[in-house]
Amino acid sequence: MNWYKQAQLSLELSAILNKWKSQGITLYVFENDNKIILDSLIVPKEQRKQGIGTQIMQELVNYSDSVKKRLELNPGQKDDYNGTTSRGRLVNFYKRHGLIENKGRNKDFTTNKAMYREPK
Repeated sequence: MNWYKQAQLSLELSAILNKWKSQGITLYVFENDNKIILDSLIVPKEQRKQGIGTQIMQELVNYSDSVKKRLELNPGQKDDYNGTTSRGRLVNFYKRHGLIENKGRNKDFTTNKAMYREPK
């Protein structure tokens, strides 16, 4: 069984997720003792270009810092259905929020995620 299926979300993280889900955002986040995994973040087409993704990422980064947990994710691939127009743009978006690519001298073999951010 995967660790995230056993994990319970904190009340604070649950409140963040519920707030955005109530606004029509698809948001799946998993949490365990030492990390937070952003599995899916989809802003509906009619709500894009309003800074919603940035607000969500700021809240997730702030939360991960407050609980001293690493944030990990895999940027989506090009996908017209979910609105991903460019994986490169997503990588740059996540870099603006302090995530780094899991490769080269930053390679961490303890995770299979493509990007991560250590808590500040």
